Amino acid sequence: MGRKIQIIFQVCGLVMLALVVLRIRSGDWALANYLMLGTAAVCCLLVFVRFVYIFNYSYALAAMLNGALLIVVQPGPVTYLLGGAACLYGARLFWFSWSRQHHPSYASRMANVIQADEAMPTPVKVILWVNCTLLLTFHLMAVYFATAATSLSFGIVLGGVIMLAGTFIEGLADWQKQQVKNAASDQPVLSGLFRHIRHPNYLGEILLQVGLIVAGLACIGTLGEALAVMIAPGYIIVLMIAESRRVDTTQETRYWDHAQYQAWRAQTGSLLPRFGAATRESSPPGGP
Repeated sequence: MGRKIQIIFQVCGLVMLALVVLRIRSGDWALANYLMLGTAAVCCLLVFVRFVYIFNYSYALAAMLNGALLIVVQPGPVTYLLGGAACLYGARLFWFSWSRQHHPSYASRMANVIQADEAMPTPVKVILWVNCTLLLTFHLMAVYFATAATSLSFGIVLGGVIMLAGTFIEGLADWQKQQVKNAASDQPVLSGLFRHIRHPNYLGEILLQVGLIVAGLACIGTLGEALAVMIAPGYIIVLMIAESRRVDTTQETRYWDHAQYQAWRAQTGSLLPRFGAATRESSPPGGP
């Protein structure tokens, strides 16, 4: 995580904490919100096992459990769609993170993770726990506000469809990437969804956040509620854009001498396809 992203993360954490305090004082912080906060806090305790677990396992578990919680609190077509989409996303991410971590191709990276985790001071983990607890509480705030809706509006349906599309794209991209890495961990991924987009997995994640924002904004009535809906998904969108740029730089260093990498890089977009890019016979044929 770069320095600028760390600063943005800290600012977002302070804003979310202020929103919690203001909503408690105004009486708008409902029992469901306390339950969402408690669920996120428990899920984020994984940071004290391995700090990186908070970014995959905690994130996945909070999406599943808070999605299911909101379905139980207010069952109906709205929460079945949005809460169900959140549960599906979380289950997919948890399964992928677990299977990747336990594959031999991930062993060297996991060794680096363990080394970095052992070097991280406990106070830093505590701060990470607090900030991520707030982030994962507000992540599904759009679904919470949608529980007040009595029917499926156009905005809610559109948001739900975008969430499901993002989950599908991210899941397919993660699977395609892992198949290549399982076969040869030192090879770039140039096939499948990666043929035209360098980071389709990040695009899928961004679409999920956009879907949450669209659905949430269809259900709110004040600027404060709009901020509560947008802040966590908005931060994750910024994080994905920054991460795509970081990975581009890393890949340039790692794969620049690869026979097909330069042509592939010239013809692909980072998060959107570059259909206007010139094609060549030497372009990647669709395989790693």
